[in-house]
Amino acid sequence: MKRFLSLTFSLSLLILMAAMMGGCSATGPILANARIEPAVISPNADGVADVARISYTIRRPSEISIYFEDEAGHRYYFRQNKHRGPRDYNVLWGGVIEEPIYLIEPEHLLKPRYLGRVLPDGRYHWGIEATDARGKTDRAEGEITIENADTEVPQFENFAVNPQVITPNQDGINDRASITYWLTKDVEEIQVYLMNPHDEENPERKYPLEPTEREVEPTDAGYHFYDYDGGIDKGADPPPDGDYLVVAEAWDKVGNHNIVTGTLTIENGGYPRANIVKGEVTMVGPFDSGYKLNIPLGGKMIFTATIENDGKVPIRTAGPWPGAVYKASENYNTLAYRENESSWFEQSGTWRFGLNYQSNFGQDWPFRFAVGRKDEDLRCEMINGLEQCFLDPGKRGLVYGTIIWDIIPPRNPFRIWGGLLHEDVRIENNFADVHEIEIADPRQSPDATPQITPQP
Repeated sequence: MKRFLSLTFSLSLLILMAAMMGGCSATGPILANARIEPAVISPNADGVADVARISYTIRRPSEISIYFEDEAGHRYYFRQNKHRGPRDYNVLWGGVIEEPIYLIEPEHLLKPRYLGRVLPDGRYHWGIEATDARGKTDRAEGEITIENADTEVPQFENFAVNPQVITPNQDGINDRASITYWLTKDVEEIQVYLMNPHDEENPERKYPLEPTEREVEPTDAGYHFYDYDGGIDKGADPPPDGDYLVVAEAWDKVGNHNIVTGTLTIENGGYPRANIVKGEVTMVGPFDSGYKLNIPLGGKMIFTATIENDGKVPIRTAGPWPGAVYKASENYNTLAYRENESSWFEQSGTWRFGLNYQSNFGQDWPFRFAVGRKDEDLRCEMINGLEQCFLDPGKRGLVYGTIIWDIIPPRNPFRIWGGLLHEDVRIENNFADVHEIEIADPRQSPDATPQITPQP
């Protein structure tokens, strides 16, 4: 009895599997129910007869090709030698034919992209072919007419990447690239991104670019501009150093698709980081009560601090150099005028140590210094005809200087503190080591100048 039930169950299972396979046969027709409807389409995104439905049934595993031939005999493939299993298939077709394009040579480094374009108006002969593993081929054929088609492919005119080498590290030198182009028509979708074809682990990885906000939408026809900084302004590290493709892709509503590429090299990229070591700023005046510096009018205050580059990229700096002497009535701008040093004015991306104090006459961080000694701590080189100096990763710079208090601030006594300035970017270590100072009455005689030996 058990054997009979087992045989009955097996037979039922075979019948069910045959039914699920839709009559799959090793000898019968491969292709059935093949058709493309309607016979006339107008792919122009007006919502009327924009697409045709391609339907067919595969009876056993096969290689499928779907093509269209114009009246001159040119064949255009919608699908070519695609493997399909046994079942029913339906797909919408809007007159678009895809053509492979390789973004770089050699071709094996990246998968091919496919440019899409709508076939022009005309009468086409269509064919659907299925070839099984034994080489048997079945074919279905018919006619379709395309009229009033939108065949205009969106173009990226005057596509440019400038400069083609950037160092995105917020030092103010070649930190950004401009990607610009003129889009010739409104589109449905736009993508602009970087990819590194030489990335052995993931050559297809995309780094999307965000367009600069303007009244023109990214998908609108017209001029478009991307200000690329590698993500540094948002506090992120840029893509790894290397040679990249800048890729722009556009798709319109009917499926016309275009691609354009440029090149961009990233060097010395990384988010800059530096700190005042231990947040310590030593300040010495003629009289130190333990909690307050007492300095007579005309007296001197000497400070010292150590800066460490604890990031992965060099940080750029500029004078005034350690050892510079300020009068309290001066600031870094007036000192630059006095010493005829134009590089001492504020520069975007430059790092400097600064001193700030209460009632500073409206000039924030008036006393500024390079983050290290030029000959001992910094690396200097000529860039674009100008000498630029850097504190390299892992290096420390010694900063020291003198302030002569030739004026009494409106608030007296007052507080003074150090900070690390990344000019036009941010302030690191603000309010580092706050000290209190009192400038003595003018009738009080200045005492001896304090002595301090900077320690590396």
